[in-house]
Amino acid sequence: MKHQFAALALLCVLAVSPLPAQSHLTFPVRIDTVLIFGNDKTRDEVILREIPFDFPDTLDMEDLQLIQNRLTNLFLFNRVALSISPAGNHNFLIIEVTETLYMYPVPLIFINERDWDKLSYGFQIVHYNFRGMHELVNVGGWLGYNPSFFLNYRNPWLGKNARLILGVNLFGKFVRNKFFAFKERHLGGRLTLGKRLNLTTSIEATFSLRRIRFPEGKLREIGLTPADVSVSDSPTDLVPKLKLTFKIDRRDLFEYPRKGYYVRWTVSRAGFSSDQPNFWRLDFDHRLYVKVSQRISLAGRNFTRLNFGHLPLYDRIFIGLEERIRGYFNRRFPALPTDPGQHLMMHNYEVRISLLPIKYLTWKNAPQSLKAFFQQLKYGLSLGLFMDSGIVWDRANPFALNRHYTGYGLGLHVHLPYIYLLRIERAWNDQGQGEWIVEAGVTF
Repeated sequence: MKHQFAALALLCVLAVSPLPAQSHLTFPVRIDTVLIFGNDKTRDEVILREIPFDFPDTLDMEDLQLIQNRLTNLFLFNRVALSISPAGNHNFLIIEVTETLYMYPVPLIFINERDWDKLSYGFQIVHYNFRGMHELVNVGGWLGYNPSFFLNYRNPWLGKNARLILGVNLFGKFVRNKFFAFKERHLGGRLTLGKRLNLTTSIEATFSLRRIRFPEGKLREIGLTPADVSVSDSPTDLVPKLKLTFKIDRRDLFEYPRKGYYVRWTVSRAGFSSDQPNFWRLDFDHRLYVKVSQRISLAGRNFTRLNFGHLPLYDRIFIGLEERIRGYFNRRFPALPTDPGQHLMMHNYEVRISLLPIKYLTWKNAPQSLKAFFQQLKYGLSLGLFMDSGIVWDRANPFALNRHYTGYGLGLHVHLPYIYLLRIERAWNDQGQGEWIVEAGVTF
């Protein structure tokens, strides 16, 4: 039920009572209850559980902004609008949402490892709001770079009061080796169980199992044996891994943060026997966002990955794949299998300046079959100034400031519906070499 009885009661009260203008309200203001409109598919509880207040309660403008941000961060709505309607001696918080399209077949076209030369294309069927409970279900696959198939299910809030997290993933894919001219065949799955400690803090445990098969014929062609690339000295490695994650997320808007902070700590253990990869991995991801003025914000990130134990060829770490330095965007460090790199550290800094604040556009005359695609579509424009720096090190190549690779530059950040952000950037490295970068999504 979408609070139909409460809404009817409110309309009756408004029909016989004068309605003071919302601009006459003074903050903080007492809110007696919440009414939700527009959520035809999303259940009320998905919205209500994101509100960190029990009504009746007294709210100020920052509290209302917090509610709006938390609902926007669900990525279920094109737009979230809040208003307060006084009626007699009561104040109602009105939440109006414009739902996005949740289930549809999607052609997949994307780049891997942030490299336009590594293009994949395929198809998936996805439901972002299964059962109206913000559950994700998708199945599909792709060809091109690292062809793959997958099946995913994720429930970010299982049990109203238990606040559990459940995720299941099955996959199969061919993966190009990062050093030699052959493809590994990966088959496996993951199971994630977690719990929300509160609205911004969670813990998760993930167990994954991969079966990695090496092509013996291709290895012989390039002068290698299975013992050169596998841990088990056979054509097949079995890789179990257990990962524990602790996360605090207090960013204002996930799609383009300007205020708040983010902390994620991960410890993982790979392998439990002598014929399996055997190493520990620690990840520390810290991000801070400071809003200097209404239009200007500062953002900073430090990411550190530490490994203890021998890393197999397929679990080596690099700068130049998922983690990249703008200015050295198409370079990979380390570049040789004889220089593996044991640890990684990245620093990212940005100044984000709003040029055209977010606005919304609706195509009112859209064909009926397409109306869901063109309701409350956001657009805007920001300017970004950035600097990235990073290093990969081990005992033979120790950590040192003069071994960092650094890049800097500026770019236009175009806020768009569905992909949320398109970045068009010009970057230079510390050698003075420049490059253009076009990417979707915020860097951090």
